[in-house]
Amino acid sequence: MDNKTYIHILTDTLIKKNNQLDKLLQITALQEQYINEPNLDMDKFEQTFAEKEEYIEQINLLDDGFEKIYLHIQDELSTKRIEHKEQIKTLQDLIRKITEKSTKLQAAELRNKNKMEAYFLNRKKEIKNFKLSSRTATNYYNSMRNQPIGESYFLDKKK
Repeated sequence: MDNKTYIHILTDTLIKKNNQLDKLLQITALQEQYINEPNLDMDKFEQTFAEKEEYIEQINLLDDGFEKIYLHIQDELSTKRIEHKEQIKTLQDLIRKITEKSTKLQAAELRNKNKMEAYFLNRKKEIKNFKLSSRTATNYYNSMRNQPIGESYFLDKKK
C-alpha cells in the first residue's frame, strides 16, 4: 500500500471514531433522562450500559488500528509535511472534534455518576428507614404480646 492509502485509512478511522462518540453521547444523554425520571427503570438503564460497552469496544479497536497505521506512516508525515498538508489538516480537524466530544462525554459521565450516587444514597436511606420502622413495629408487637391480657393495674396516689 502506498502512503496516500494509509492516510486515507487514518482519516476513515477518525471519522468512524467520531461517529461512535456521537452515539456514545446520545446514549449518555438517554441515561441522564432515565436518571432524572422519578421512578428509575433499572432494566432500561442497564441496557444502555450494554450498548455503551459495544461502542467503547469498537472505539478501542479503532484506536488500536489508528495507532498501528500512524506508527507505520509517522515518518512520512513528518518529513513530507508540505506534500500532505491538506490530509494533515483534515486529520487535525478530526482529532480536534474527537477531543471536544470526548470532553463532553467525560463531563456527562461525571454528571450521571454524581446523580447515580445521590440516587443510591437516597435509596440506602429509604431502606434504612424501612428497616428501622420494621424493627420498631416488631419490637412493639413483641412487647405487647408479653403483656398479661385483661389485668388492670391501679396505682393509688393516696397514702
